[in-house]
Amino acid sequence: MDFNKKLAAQKARRQGPSVSTEMFDSVHYAEASTRALYKSQIFESLQESNGVKWVLWAMDPVEKEYTEISKSEGERIALSLVKSLEREGVKVEARLQGSVGLDIHIKGVSDVDMLIVVKSTILVQQPPVVAGLYPPPTDKRPMVDIVADLRARSEVILKANFPAATVDISGAKAIALEGGSLVREIDIVPAAWYHTTAYQKSQMEFDKGIQIYNKKEHVLHVNFPFLNRQLINDADARSNGILKGVIRLMKTMISDMDDERKALAKGLNSFDLSAIAYDMREELEMPAYLRLGALEKLREHLWRLVVNSELRDNLIVPDGTRKVFDNESKVPALAALYLECEDLAKSVHDELMPFGNEYKGDVLLNKVVSLVGQWS
Repeated sequence: MDFNKKLAAQKARRQGPSVSTEMFDSVHYAEASTRALYKSQIFESLQESNGVKWVLWAMDPVEKEYTEISKSEGERIALSLVKSLEREGVKVEARLQGSVGLDIHIKGVSDVDMLIVVKSTILVQQPPVVAGLYPPPTDKRPMVDIVADLRARSEVILKANFPAATVDISGAKAIALEGGSLVREIDIVPAAWYHTTAYQKSQMEFDKGIQIYNKKEHVLHVNFPFLNRQLINDADARSNGILKGVIRLMKTMISDMDDERKALAKGLNSFDLSAIAYDMREELEMPAYLRLGALEKLREHLWRLVVNSELRDNLIVPDGTRKVFDNESKVPALAALYLECEDLAKSVHDELMPFGNEYKGDVLLNKVVSLVGQWS
């Protein structure tokens, strides 16, 4: 691998203009640009081989200022929609979900997912824990029709509120916006609250589910984004931040693949990649100074999934709602990701052991890396 080229691409992605100053608060823009420059200088000055630098940088979080801009932009679009819906008598609330909320996004690739959730009517898992806690709904329509109406209204409102943006209403679950005044790509996801038995007992938000509307099938799909966030955050804390680093590494590898391999690997979405990393969470509980070894652990884990169909079949996303490999297109995607990971691991190994005759995973597993400053 040409790590000089990969480092240049990583620097361009990290330092490239986050936003135009005409489009967003110039103070935030300056802060984001300054932090990106600072990070690039840290990684470039590391006393390590270029391959090691690239892996560590790929695992590193996006600058917090850039992330805050992403969150603010998602909230801005969502708030505009919420206010317009309220004027039509439709009461909803907005919540952030997805990669940005989990801080596993990578710059220039991840969009911002905003849930728009019906407030007036709630789906309740039966039987309710406390009888009479939930009064009969005033809206007697089936919930799927209520959220379908929310979706239809949102499509019209978003086009009217953001006429210069491209508003793509073709997606099954999300309305996608980009361009115009937007500084990030935003996905608006209409949904309903789902109060599970666990939530009724605990009143903890991570036990609360949502039902996302699928426009193409006119059905609701249960999802637990807050439980997923809680599980990954907890596992990441036990791994000294390495688990989220592995997710970012996989995303960056896919982003930097050649076109043929990338076309295959994109069969795995962000939720799938998060599940793969979560599945190896115990393997990633290591000291932060050994984080380069996560590359070898990922290579081994991906290989086991490639060769063992039973492991693939039993791999479930963290919130338990579906299998990771729920369609056949994901198997060649996994193979493409593994091949990229293997190429990367061997290239880093050869930098560290230029006179070695064969690949030895222990070289990566035992490599101590300096962490001064770069994760602050």
